[in-house]
Amino acid sequence: MNEIRVKRMLLAGLAMFLMWAAVEFLVELVVAPILLAQTSLEMWYPTIDLSDWSALNIVINNAIGLLSCTILIWLYASLRPMYGVGTRTALITSAFGVSLLFSLFLSFINLGLIPARIGLIEAVFVTIEFPIAMIVGAGVYEGAVKWGRETA
Repeated sequence: MNEIRVKRMLLAGLAMFLMWAAVEFLVELVVAPILLAQTSLEMWYPTIDLSDWSALNIVINNAIGLLSCTILIWLYASLRPMYGVGTRTALITSAFGVSLLFSLFLSFINLGLIPARIGLIEAVFVTIEFPIAMIVGAGVYEGAVKWGRETA
C-alpha cells in the first residue's frame, strides 16, 4: 500500500523538472528584468562565463537537475504515509528542498564563490520556483484521481 511507484516517480521527476524549467524561465527572464532591470543570466555573466559552456556542460547540468527533482519526488512519496497525499506534503517536501538550496547558496557566498547579491536573489527565485514545480511533480505522482484526497 505504501510502496513507492518507481515508474510514476520517474515520470513525476521529469514533470517537476520541466515545470521548474518553465517557471525559472518566467521568473528569471521575464519577471526579473521588470523588478531588477536585468535578467538572471545578465547578473551571472560577470561571475560565470556561460558562453564557454559546451553541450556536455548543458547535458550534465540538466541531468543533475532531473536527478534532484526525482530524488525530491522520492522524498515526497516517502513522506506520504506521515502527512497524507496532496499539496501539504508537497509543500513540506518543497520546504526541505528550498532550505537545502538556500544553505548551498549561503555556503557559496561564504566561500566567496558567488557574490552575495546574486546568491540571495537566486535563493529568492528558488523559493518561488520550487514549490510550484514540487506541487506539479507530486500531482503527476498521485495522478488526477487521488490528488487532494488526504489518505495515507
